Amino acid sequence: MRVRTAAAEVAARADSVHIRHDKLAAYAALLLKQGVNSNMTDLDTRTLGAGETAEEKAAYVVALDAVNFGSGYFKSAQDKGAALEYADIALDLRRAFDDKRLDRPEKWVDVTAADCHGIFNIPEGLSEETDALMRLYAAHLREAGEYLLRDYGGTALGLVAAARSAARLAELVGAWPGFGDIADYDGLPVPIFKRAQILAADMHLALGGTGAADFTDLDSLTIFADNMVPHVLRHDGILDYAPPLAAAIDAGEILKAGSAFEVELRAVSIHAVECLKVAAQAQGHNVSSLDLDRILWNRGYTQAFFGKPPHRTLTVWY
Repeated sequence: MRVRTAAAEVAARADSVHIRHDKLAAYAALLLKQGVNSNMTDLDTRTLGAGETAEEKAAYVVALDAVNFGSGYFKSAQDKGAALEYADIALDLRRAFDDKRLDRPEKWVDVTAADCHGIFNIPEGLSEETDALMRLYAAHLREAGEYLLRDYGGTALGLVAAARSAARLAELVGAWPGFGDIADYDGLPVPIFKRAQILAADMHLALGGTGAADFTDLDSLTIFADNMVPHVLRHDGILDYAPPLAAAIDAGEILKAGSAFEVELRAVSIHAVECLKVAAQAQGHNVSSLDLDRILWNRGYTQAFFGKPPHRTLTVWY
């Protein structure tokens, strides 16, 4: 897969983020003591609703992953007393589906920033960053609706049926501008496709791995590279950061999207987890990149990592 190849190349060239290969075997053993959570994405299946049709579940997944970003903006909302995290977004979107505001793709194409302020309970004018984020959410929902209406008969299941595999679904959605997560690293195209890949995994989970979502190639997906996995790997001693990068993150500075620092953080974390997977498999564990992503993501929410800021970037990719 192109993501793995590019990540390995960035890791080989990187100036500011380096993998401690000597620690990988012991770290893999430590992580796998925690067990593998079968819910391999951050999708909370409770938000899928009771008694929903397959199309309703699939449409919710597409809409959710269309707006599954903004971690760099969240602090601005939190500083103003507003609740804005992934769980808040997922539950607010669930309510918008339940009250029929956003339950079908044809409704997404008319969504405005003002609508998103209401849907996600973020007052207009709270901050420049939150206003910008609501404009982005509206644009991404409109785009997703337009692509489904134009190319897939207006249904999310039409998209899934056209894909028939996790990798192909990620490719199809990754071709949409709002999901086209490809960085440039000194002339090297670096596809990462965090949200396109998580949409494929979410779709498999939401539909119970049945029908067109009976994907047999989930192992083809990589981790969903954002700011959590490198944060955990850094503080567990698996990634070493150059002093300027470490100082910038620790000071809470916003890293520019697409900068060498930011691309290295994401791409090297992808390659580090691929190396962890090899180490785990050498120890007899049948583990996937998705399994390790979930373990690391959960680990990042434990007490040991509180108070240690992950890197912050204003981006639509995570």
